[in-house]
Amino acid sequence: MVNLDEAEVLPRAANFVIEDGKVHLRASRCPSCGAALYPSREICPADGTDSLEDILLSSSGTVYTFTVARQSTPEFRTPYVLVYVDFPENVRVLLPYDGTEPPPIGANVEIVMADGPRIDNDGLVSIPHAR
Repeated sequence: MVNLDEAEVLPRAANFVIEDGKVHLRASRCPSCGAALYPSREICPADGTDSLEDILLSSSGTVYTFTVARQSTPEFRTPYVLVYVDFPENVRVLLPYDGTEPPPIGANVEIVMADGPRIDNDGLVSIPHAR
């Protein structure tokens, strides 16, 4: 397991860290039932344990499914692709995909930083994506 104190930790509000050039999402694991939870939580929804440990998810996973957003609000550029990624830690996370064409279901993807679909004063905000 990665020691969070040794990783390049971004501001506490960030839900990821970058270690050795790889992006890892912050998550929680319940020591009682073993459930991995993303985003991080303080209480396990499965059994109510309130002393969860911080973990980092692997920097890659497998595409479970995807959707292509072609209609949205003015704050989001379209089209954009969202993918559910299954991580080895037994947790599924919804992430934007860094590409205009969806990946095949079952494809291996890595987690990277890329410009998000959200417009912020005509600029894009860099957030974790699957690629």
